[in-house]
Amino acid sequence: MERDFSSLTDRRILITGASSGIGKAATLRFAKLGARVLAVGRDEKRLTQLGFDSKNFRGKVFPHICDVTNTEEIQGLTEISKKRLGTVDTLINNAGSIFVDEIENLSIEKFDSVISVCLKAPFLLSKAFMPMLEESRGNIINVSSICAITGFSGSSAYCAAKAGLEGMSRAMVEECRPKGIKVSVLRPGATETPLWKSIPGEFDFSKMLSPEKVAESMEFILLQSSFAWTETLEILPPGGNL
Repeated sequence: MERDFSSLTDRRILITGASSGIGKAATLRFAKLGARVLAVGRDEKRLTQLGFDSKNFRGKVFPHICDVTNTEEIQGLTEISKKRLGTVDTLINNAGSIFVDEIENLSIEKFDSVISVCLKAPFLLSKAFMPMLEESRGNIINVSSICAITGFSGSSAYCAAKAGLEGMSRAMVEECRPKGIKVSVLRPGATETPLWKSIPGEFDFSKMLSPEKVAESMEFILLQSSFAWTETLEILPPGGNL
């Protein structure tokens, strides 16, 4: 079935990390434009509020609690997707996690946790939803970070996870091309999200990207016609990296 690439109306989107930051902004934007969005996260209160905030939009938001690092819960997520959306034609791997500490002080447990959320989860989700995405000739957007290509002190796990995500995405591009699935990496610079509250130091949030601007870039990727394909899109604040 040919999709209307000029509109997000009736697009069926699954997005992780939807309860705050970029995920929240993207969920609300897509629902305003008429998409049906399965908004996945772990904060029940925020997800419930997200559903309430979008109740009068053209589209529909279906909040769903899920640990995206858990293979059993992801299997359940495929069934929920069929029930709520019918299928999935867009997967946005957006969930993120960070622990900031110098490498000699960073525990193995914290390192593994960041890798699980930022790298393992996109692998598990892409694997689980590949049949639906192939049938719909859909999109995968893997949300990376400028940390994938620029080192920041205290962020070894996060930098490793995002660099790994981009490496995996390059392989996915080639594997998914014959299936008609577009895989794109979105690489934002510093973005004003709750993630920054866990990072020591003082930051000028006015110089960062807003989550809404990152969501706008997701929309740009999804509205490209079948004759165009953005494999990597890097967006930075006007003043550059912090």
